[in-house]
Amino acid sequence: MLPLPPSQPYSEEQSSTMSQPPVSPSVLQKLYRSLTKLPLPQFINRRLTLPSITYRVTAVQLTGEDPSAPSYTYKIQASGLRPLEIALPNKLEDEAMEQGALQLVRPWHTKLLGPSAKLDATTERLLHFTMGSPFNALLLRQLLPHNEYKRTATSTLISAQPVDLGNVLKCKVRALNVV
Repeated sequence: MLPLPPSQPYSEEQSSTMSQPPVSPSVLQKLYRSLTKLPLPQFINRRLTLPSITYRVTAVQLTGEDPSAPSYTYKIQASGLRPLEIALPNKLEDEAMEQGALQLVRPWHTKLLGPSAKLDATTERLLHFTMGSPFNALLLRQLLPHNEYKRTATSTLISAQPVDLGNVLKCKVRALNVV
């Protein structure tokens, strides 16, 4: 099991991080270009090509289990996201809890950027807002080092929230193959 970093209490300072002044235009431009270059989601040969923003899970801790109704509660820490708890109907496999095996994924579609083909002031504000907002994440487990993943928590709604926009800008933008 991966160790959890010491948790920090939520503060007003953290809540104001989403309203920080804009990030450098060159960094936003790089993110924008990466997002617009992603392919559209598609199924090919029983594989889903999923354009996404990935957050590496750095720690997983089993915090509770209910033997009467199979339910396992986990505390998860992912780089760039606030710590979150999820309840799963099945226990995570030991291999899934190894360092780097799990990813929290924000599915992406180019329509989230609006109709603009370039990064203008409106699109920049939309990008700031979208990237800093909470989102429904997928928990994926890497199967092979060839960019193949399998969805782990298929029946669980996972709400994730970025720590701040600066951390979001450090995440990986890529298309994953989900089998």
